[in-house]
Amino acid sequence: MKFADLIKTQHLLALLPVLLAWLWALISPQMLPSDVAAYTPLPSLWTTAWQSALLYLPMLFTQGWLSRCEQRGHGMALSGLLWLAAFLMYPAFWWHWSQSSATAYQFATKDWLLVAILSLMYWCQLVYQRRQRRGPLTGWSRLWSLDAVLLLLLALWTLAWASLLTSHPPGFAEQPIPVRFDWARIVAEPALWLWYLWQFAVLAGVMFGCYWLTRYYLIRQVLAQQGLLTFVLLSLLLILASYAPLAWLLLQLPMNNGVAVPAVPGGSQDPFDWYNFNFMLLQWLLTTPLILAFERQQQDSALAQLHHQQVRTELQLLQQQINPHFLFNTLNNLYALCLLKSDAAPQLVLKLADLLRYVVYQGQQERVPLRGELDYLQHYVDLQQLRVSNKTTVTLDFPADCGGWQLPPLLLIMLLENAYKHGVETSAAVSEIWLSASIRQQRLLFICRNTLPAQTANTTDTGMGLDNLRRRLQLLYGTDFVLKSGPDTASCWHAELQLPLWPESP
Repeated sequence: MKFADLIKTQHLLALLPVLLAWLWALISPQMLPSDVAAYTPLPSLWTTAWQSALLYLPMLFTQGWLSRCEQRGHGMALSGLLWLAAFLMYPAFWWHWSQSSATAYQFATKDWLLVAILSLMYWCQLVYQRRQRRGPLTGWSRLWSLDAVLLLLLALWTLAWASLLTSHPPGFAEQPIPVRFDWARIVAEPALWLWYLWQFAVLAGVMFGCYWLTRYYLIRQVLAQQGLLTFVLLSLLLILASYAPLAWLLLQLPMNNGVAVPAVPGGSQDPFDWYNFNFMLLQWLLTTPLILAFERQQQDSALAQLHHQQVRTELQLLQQQINPHFLFNTLNNLYALCLLKSDAAPQLVLKLADLLRYVVYQGQQERVPLRGELDYLQHYVDLQQLRVSNKTTVTLDFPADCGGWQLPPLLLIMLLENAYKHGVETSAAVSEIWLSASIRQQRLLFICRNTLPAQTANTTDTGMGLDNLRRRLQLLYGTDFVLKSGPDTASCWHAELQLPLWPESP
């Protein structure tokens, strides 16, 4: 898949939370039982579809716009304000207006919460994945691990059930339990709320324990080392052996004493109820693929981090090979001038210091301004001309305005070094070098041409330096670059480099 296609796919996937919430708001009223629907008049499906589509359109547009902002690296502050405006302020305004208008489409609170939560979960997952690619999770980033998310969901489930039953005085003794929260009663009876809270915490602990056993023992130990058949057989054995004791343990909770429908999957006082086994089996069937997918994603992320570190190490090694090559050539020039007691030696030392300062400080950066890189080439030419100006003419054609573009450091110098090494130093005749740089459609076109001695005009040897440059380009750009080097005419060598540029960060 091409990079552009991948970006388009990411933009489409970013719309899924809003599309899912809209479809649920559209379809859920049609799911009412026939006896309930008979007393609840509903508008036609098509009427509801276009009304709700208009309502969800601003949120859909904002979700897509935020995806583009994220891909372009815009600030999180602006994105956060846009999200708050679209997913909190806009629904609140519509809800307030619809209460005073009988013709307005009603934006239910549950639909509002669903679209906001799904969108927020999507962006949190994106931030988590980006943070995971940069290295091992630390601090707050660990809160987005699978264990932490499951614990958070179970905690919310526990709080919801404790609040729900506190709002319903008969508890499990009277069924069905209405889905409503009496906040005044919850505040007035904190002891009752805590009484339900610790019991549902036990239920949540049992469910988390089953998940933990599946992930850290059955999957990581048994499945990874013993194979699929042993994993399935042992899982079924543990489910059969533990479902009844766990159901019996939950039946001992005070809220389950003397009620016809206790808080166990089977809904009866029989711990061997078939539905208790079905619930544990269903939990195993649902959590196992989820855990396997998450483990695979973690493994892929770890491999990507390892590969990224290897690439960085190789780039540093290649950089260290380039810098001494330049340094040794310059020191040889300085040595020759000192032997001749030339007045140009002090100037050469100063220019060498400037160049080394750039190599040491800017050369270690991931990206540098294009203007700085071109200035570095200019200083290199000035330094070389102190020694060979009597037999070398250099023509520079660099843009006056580089437009705030960036590129990796020390990519262009190798072509210029080769021009001096193979075209100037090996020739006793007058030599010429032409350098040009231009920017076209966010890409740099750099050309270096130099005259060649007659005896080397047909050579094809480009040296180790050019091989190192090609390897650096492959690590940095993959295949998105062009590097050409070879004889242009019988007496001229042509080297050309095309590569993408990055805009400077604001």
